[in-house]
Amino acid sequence: MENANPMIMSDDAQDHLPDAISNMPPSSPLGPPSSTGSRKLKKPPPITPKRFTRFFTPRSSVHGSSRFSSLSKSGRQLQDITRSVNRRSNVHNGTPRKTVNFADLPTPSDDHPVTPQMDSRKRKLAYLSPESSPIQSSPIPSSPSKRVRTASHQFTILEDTEVELETQALFFEEAERPRPQPVRRSRALGSTARILQRSFGGAASVGRGALQDSCSRWQDQTANFSTGPTDLLQIPNSAIPFCTASCNTNPFVAIGDEDGYVHLMDTEESHASFSRAHVSVRPHNNAVMDLAFSSDDLLLATASGDQSAQIMDVRTQQCVHVLAKHTSSVKQVCFQPGDDKVIATSGRDGTVQIWDLRCSGSSDVYTSAYDDSAPFASTIRTIAGAHANNMFAGASVTSGSKGFRDSSKKEPPSRDRVSVTALAFLPSGRSHMLLTASDASTTVKLWDIRGRYSRRGPPTPISVTKEPDSHNRHRRCAVNSLTLNTDGSRFYVLSKDHRIYAYATSHLILGHAPEFNTSDSTRQRYMSTGKAGLGPIYGFKHPDLQAGSFYVKASLRKASGDQSELLAVGSSKGSPILFPTDESFLQREPQYQDEDADELPRTRSSSRSLSSAPSLTMASSGSGSPSSRDTIPMYQHGTPLIRGHEKEVTNVAWTTEGSLVSVGDDFTSRCWREGPRARELRLSGETGGQRWASGWADVVGGFDDDE
Repeated sequence: MENANPMIMSDDAQDHLPDAISNMPPSSPLGPPSSTGSRKLKKPPPITPKRFTRFFTPRSSVHGSSRFSSLSKSGRQLQDITRSVNRRSNVHNGTPRKTVNFADLPTPSDDHPVTPQMDSRKRKLAYLSPESSPIQSSPIPSSPSKRVRTASHQFTILEDTEVELETQALFFEEAERPRPQPVRRSRALGSTARILQRSFGGAASVGRGALQDSCSRWQDQTANFSTGPTDLLQIPNSAIPFCTASCNTNPFVAIGDEDGYVHLMDTEESHASFSRAHVSVRPHNNAVMDLAFSSDDLLLATASGDQSAQIMDVRTQQCVHVLAKHTSSVKQVCFQPGDDKVIATSGRDGTVQIWDLRCSGSSDVYTSAYDDSAPFASTIRTIAGAHANNMFAGASVTSGSKGFRDSSKKEPPSRDRVSVTALAFLPSGRSHMLLTASDASTTVKLWDIRGRYSRRGPPTPISVTKEPDSHNRHRRCAVNSLTLNTDGSRFYVLSKDHRIYAYATSHLILGHAPEFNTSDSTRQRYMSTGKAGLGPIYGFKHPDLQAGSFYVKASLRKASGDQSELLAVGSSKGSPILFPTDESFLQREPQYQDEDADELPRTRSSSRSLSSAPSLTMASSGSGSPSSRDTIPMYQHGTPLIRGHEKEVTNVAWTTEGSLVSVGDDFTSRCWREGPRARELRLSGETGGQRWASGWADVVGGFDDDE
């Protein structure tokens, strides 16, 4: 309490007070008796909760803050406009608004300036002048809660001008005008709708990055492949082709058959017909299982069932190196990226051999197909029993014998000889890392070819990937093929369960991995500890995809120019299948289903949270296994190439021009070219003979309809 006086009065009012009242002590809480003399003396009111709040509440919170008195003319006008908008008043009052200009009030001369207060209650009386104030005839109230508030100054009344009224009217018209609706995303996901969406700024963001929509459907990447009568090759002597490989710098491809022949074909349509072999050579007397070209296409590596591999000079068609250390059929062969002098081979004996063509080897071989004068190469690393499940690693290679393997040598039992069916080097920069897979399970092992592995026990890899959960619940399935994508961030595994699993290269090893550091020269002599890797992140499947034998392989076309990345795989049902690997199609949300929608199938989960893993019901395999649930997304968006083969399609390869070469058990090889002829074959029908000896990509109905 600043002062004990019950009220604040002006100087003129104090001059008319009686002397008795003016000499009253200021601390007395009681007022003088009434002029009538019949009213009782008033006592201080009791402090109840309601009166307590009213008594001790500051005046600024009840009557408004005094800060409004310092506002300028424009500030008060803005305050009136915003107050009308906040109250959403759409009715304009034509009467000029009267405003009190507190800034023009004179300031009292005493030490305590007085700020006029506005009562929040509705005032029924007009402003009172000092002469007509009831304080002249009434004594001072006895309670501060019943003060009489008077105005001791004259006020200046301001009126709004016509310009200000017109401005307020325009503001109200702007507020009443309807706002434009934001551009909404089209519910249709067809190509036409996505082109329209792209003109509005693109699709919505996905995760941390933006989803770049090329305004194309996934079928556009696979629907234009076809083959004709001139793209058909009949293998000579009715031999079944087993494998095929393409060159890296020219459109030639090599095809190996069961008689040991290798046929070189020119796939360029303008040069020659695919129906005739350019060169045929026989490097082996047994079936050719696998082929691989060097980076400059001057060397061709062949893997054969005669327990050996050869390196052939393509220009002279002569054997320059013999790789003969395996004790069984050689399944796979590949060159190390960046160094064509280092080669890796794997076989049915369960071993992985690393060869150096710069080193000459001995004639201690396990095959009689070569004499002592053959140009044998030397091995620099041997991973015996790479996928064995027990402590016995397999037979060790010893020197001192020639020709056939000695019967006195200890050989591993047949149950321990797990065949290594697939192997691949990582891209340049990490080309010392080797991936292997076997016919025992769907696990992929990672090896460092710089390390030494003991032959006394099973070698321990750097890491082993996790199997799909469906295999752990039901049974294990073998691996047919292993291939990497363009940048090496993904690798695809074709399994005997008729599915393709996609793995992330960064998930191969968890934790500290000094083997990935190329500048680290310190490494263990023996790899004694292995680490765990993650399993697949998603997969592909198709009703026509069936990997019935180990001869069914997969191949990937690298993205180049205007050609997208595609994954091709053979099938026991007689139709190679194409899968687009662009993951932007997999991330597209098929939340709107209509006739123009062309999105890919997407797994559905009960929870929409990102932490919950989506699930899909896996279809029963061809072997009649019961259905099980997979914990990874499985996408079914492949395009089969029909009418090209009559029996199982085993191996496929992509040429440098983007064409696909497939081989089948019907003694034929096909070249599938990309162009508009596929649409013509689909629309022509069976009449007219246009489909004779031809094949095309089979798409869903309505795809070829004009939009």
